[in-house]
Amino acid sequence: MNMNDTVQTEILTLEDLQRQKAEALEELRAQQQIMADTARNLFAPIAPAADKGTAIMRAFNTGMAVFDGVMLGVKLMRKVRKIFRR
Repeated sequence: MNMNDTVQTEILTLEDLQRQKAEALEELRAQQQIMADTARNLFAPIAPAADKGTAIMRAFNTGMAVFDGVMLGVKLMRKVRKIFRR
C-alpha cells in the first residue's frame, strides 16, 4: 500500500444516521412479519378432509410416520446399548 493511497471516508450527519436507522427498522419489521407468517403457516391446524378417502389416507400417512419414528427409535436404542456393552 502506497502512502498516497488514502481511504475516502464519508462524513455522516445526524440526519443520515436517523435515516439509516429508520431504514434498518423498516427492514427488521418486514423480516419479522415474514417470519411470523412462515411460523403461522407451519403450525396452522390441518384443514378438515374434504371427503372420506382423503381422511383415511391422512390417517394412514400419520400412522405410518409414527410407526417409522418408533422403529427408528428402537434401532437407535439397540445400537446405543450395543456400544455401551463393550
